[in-house]
Amino acid sequence: MNPRNIPKSPVSFKHLLAAMAALALLLLNGCNVRAKPVMEETGVLELPYSVQSLAWHPDGRLLAVGYFMRDVVEVWDVQTKKPVFSVPSKRRPINLSGQEVLFSPDGKNLIVQDFLDTKDGEPKFPRTFAEPAESVAQQDKDRYILARVWDVEQRKEIAQLKGPGSSLYGAAHDGMCPLGARADQLALLRGAAVAVYRMPEGKLAYEVNFRHPFADKPDFGWGYEKMGCHPQNGEIALQGGPLMKRAPEFGFPLNSGATPIVVVDLDRKAIKKVLFSPTPLNGVAYSADGSKLVSFGTSPIRVWDANRDFAALGEIENPPQLDWVRAQRTPVDVLHPPADAPRGNSGDLTAVPDSDVMVGMASDFHFWDTAQRRIVATVRSPRDVLRLALHKPSAILVAAAVNRVHFYRIDAAALQHAIKGE
Repeated sequence: MNPRNIPKSPVSFKHLLAAMAALALLLLNGCNVRAKPVMEETGVLELPYSVQSLAWHPDGRLLAVGYFMRDVVEVWDVQTKKPVFSVPSKRRPINLSGQEVLFSPDGKNLIVQDFLDTKDGEPKFPRTFAEPAESVAQQDKDRYILARVWDVEQRKEIAQLKGPGSSLYGAAHDGMCPLGARADQLALLRGAAVAVYRMPEGKLAYEVNFRHPFADKPDFGWGYEKMGCHPQNGEIALQGGPLMKRAPEFGFPLNSGATPIVVVDLDRKAIKKVLFSPTPLNGVAYSADGSKLVSFGTSPIRVWDANRDFAALGEIENPPQLDWVRAQRTPVDVLHPPADAPRGNSGDLTAVPDSDVMVGMASDFHFWDTAQRRIVATVRSPRDVLRLALHKPSAILVAAAVNRVHFYRIDAAALQHAIKGE
């Protein structure tokens, strides 16, 4: 070799060090350098504003986007990367972030969170369950427009979902889902109650009060923050707020942030189980086949057997905190970190179809195997990812980072190799 052809610049040496570090990470994580990645980025969609929410159309062509601090939802064509139509949607006064969005399972309708007081004056809600105005407010079921139903093909509003404004039923929903992937019924979480609407006409079918597991604590302002929905039937899991000063009343240390989870059979309108996570949560979700319920947030993730009275199956520690990983002098094996490594926070997990795996964020993208109770793969993510949405038929994951939506394709064969430890 001619010595004059040997690169001598500091830049080349930096590149060599970076390549060596990348190779070390691959070897540490048990990856074959020839192996196909579990997930690869395929494109980016630039949006005009920061993203609050995402929803895939069933055909994988359209993506609905709700924005932070904006009273509008836009539907984008992911192939042309152009907006198709927009939906005006007013945020409720206490929700300055944005709207939730959802396509019906048959793809005919788009449901968009909204808030409108149909009566004169500013919105007024009883502050406690004991106020005399509470029972009156519960009966006024048409006062507030909580969501609007749009016909996707005609691009026009066809129905409104209405509800009361009270402490029990809340002013707006914080979660919505079709019941068992059905197009004709939609569940909305409203404070301490769940309302089920007939679709697409948006008529109220029934509503159920799920505050009663804690009715013996009358001064406890109880409501639920998130709702996870079973993929096949009318079962839901309601995540409450973290227990801080009230934690000892539920058998947990003061200010522990322990979080209750109430599992509900909406077909029977009955509570099936009351579970507790001893640490704060970001959400609850079912596995792809509905056999497992997963709670996630502060480490560790917890897994319950949904087919066996929600018996505890085990825990999965979150990956190390990203700042701690970057501060280390040598590459860190994030799949097998040191026992004393500080753990990060997991958020926005979603089920990967045809598997026991959940994919989500905890500094980077991680794939949690709920059957083996371990992380089987990790993929580098952009900074500031807040929301995920998975189009299950095509295994395309979108991740919103500020005003950019990144597209990733999950490779099923590569994921199976990772699950088997190959």
